[in-house]
Amino acid sequence: MYAVIYEPMAEEDLIAILTYYAEQGGMVLAETIFARMRTHIDRLEMFPYRTFESAAIPEARELIIEKLPYKAYVHVVEASKTVYVLRILHMARKVP
Repeated sequence: MYAVIYEPMAEEDLIAILTYYAEQGGMVLAETIFARMRTHIDRLEMFPYRTFESAAIPEARELIIEKLPYKAYVHVVEASKTVYVLRILHMARKVP
Protein backbone atom coordinates (compact mmCIF):
# COMPACT_ATOMS: atom_id res chain seq x y z
CA MET A 1 0.00 0.00 0.00
CA TYR A 2 1.23 3.49 -0.89
CA ALA A 3 0.85 6.73 1.05
CA VAL A 4 -0.87 9.51 -0.91
CA ILE A 5 0.46 12.96 -0.05
CA TYR A 6 -0.96 16.19 -1.45
CA GLU A 7 1.72 18.76 -2.16
CA PRO A 8 0.91 22.41 -1.29
CA MET A 9 0.19 23.36 -4.93
CA ALA A 10 -2.25 20.45 -5.27
CA GLU A 11 -4.00 21.55 -2.07
CA GLU A 12 -4.26 25.09 -3.47
CA ASP A 13 -5.67 23.68 -6.73
CA LEU A 14 -8.24 21.68 -4.80
CA ILE A 15 -9.31 24.68 -2.72
CA ALA A 16 -9.69 26.80 -5.89
CA ILE A 17 -11.77 24.09 -7.58
CA LEU A 18 -14.03 23.66 -4.57
CA THR A 19 -14.43 27.41 -4.13
CA TYR A 20 -15.51 27.68 -7.76
CA TYR A 21 -18.12 24.93 -7.40
CA ALA A 22 -19.37 26.34 -4.09
CA GLU A 23 -19.88 29.74 -5.73
CA GLN A 24 -21.51 28.28 -8.83
CA GLY A 25 -23.71 25.58 -7.33
CA GLY A 26 -23.51 25.72 -3.56
CA MET A 27 -21.83 23.76 -0.80
CA VAL A 28 -23.59 20.47 -1.55
CA LEU A 29 -22.15 20.49 -5.07
CA ALA A 30 -18.69 21.42 -3.80
CA GLU A 31 -18.80 18.63 -1.21
CA THR A 32 -19.90 16.13 -3.86
CA ILE A 33 -17.04 17.18 -6.17
CA PHE A 34 -14.57 17.01 -3.27
CA ALA A 35 -15.67 13.51 -2.29
CA ARG A 36 -15.47 12.28 -5.88
CA MET A 37 -12.00 13.72 -6.40
CA ARG A 38 -10.59 12.43 -3.11
CA THR A 39 -12.08 8.97 -3.59
CA HIS A 40 -10.64 8.70 -7.09
CA ILE A 41 -7.19 10.03 -6.15
CA ASP A 42 -7.02 7.98 -2.94
CA ARG A 43 -7.40 4.79 -5.00
CA LEU A 44 -3.77 5.35 -5.91
CA GLU A 45 -2.94 3.90 -2.49
CA MET A 46 -3.56 0.48 -3.97
CA PHE A 47 -2.94 1.10 -7.69
CA PRO A 48 -0.44 3.93 -8.24
CA TYR A 49 0.35 2.81 -11.76
CA ARG A 50 -3.20 3.07 -13.07
CA THR A 51 -1.93 6.44 -14.28
CA PHE A 52 -0.04 7.18 -17.47
CA GLU A 53 3.25 8.96 -18.06
CA SER A 54 2.86 12.70 -18.42
CA ALA A 55 4.08 14.46 -21.53
CA ALA A 56 3.63 17.81 -19.77
CA ILE A 57 5.57 17.29 -16.53
CA PRO A 58 8.83 15.29 -16.55
CA GLU A 59 8.85 12.24 -14.24
CA ALA A 60 5.17 12.74 -13.42
CA ARG A 61 2.16 10.61 -14.17
CA GLU A 62 -1.40 11.70 -14.97
CA LEU A 63 -4.66 10.47 -13.54
CA ILE A 64 -7.88 11.50 -15.25
CA ILE A 65 -10.52 11.98 -12.58
CA GLU A 66 -13.62 10.04 -13.59
CA LYS A 67 -16.72 12.04 -14.58
CA LEU A 68 -14.95 15.36 -14.00
CA PRO A 69 -12.87 17.52 -16.36
CA TYR A 70 -9.76 17.32 -14.18
CA LYS A 71 -6.39 15.57 -14.14
CA ALA A 72 -4.21 14.92 -11.15
CA TYR A 73 -0.49 15.05 -11.82
CA VAL A 74 1.35 12.68 -9.51
CA HIS A 75 4.85 11.43 -8.83
CA VAL A 76 5.30 7.86 -7.60
CA VAL A 77 8.32 7.16 -5.39
CA GLU A 78 8.70 3.43 -5.30
CA ALA A 79 11.42 3.39 -2.63
CA SER A 80 9.15 4.98 -0.03
CA LYS A 81 5.87 3.63 -1.44
CA THR A 82 4.56 7.19 -1.73
CA VAL A 83 2.40 8.93 -4.32
CA TYR A 84 2.82 12.70 -4.32
CA VAL A 85 -0.09 14.62 -5.81
CA LEU A 86 1.63 17.56 -7.50
CA ARG A 87 -1.26 19.40 -9.16
CA ILE A 88 -4.97 19.01 -9.88
CA LEU A 89 -5.88 20.93 -13.02
CA HIS A 90 -8.78 21.35 -15.40
CA MET A 91 -8.05 19.42 -18.59
CA ALA A 92 -8.57 22.55 -20.71
CA ARG A 93 -5.93 24.42 -18.73
CA LYS A 94 -2.38 24.51 -20.04
CA VAL A 95 0.07 23.00 -17.58
CA PRO A 96 2.54 25.63 -16.35
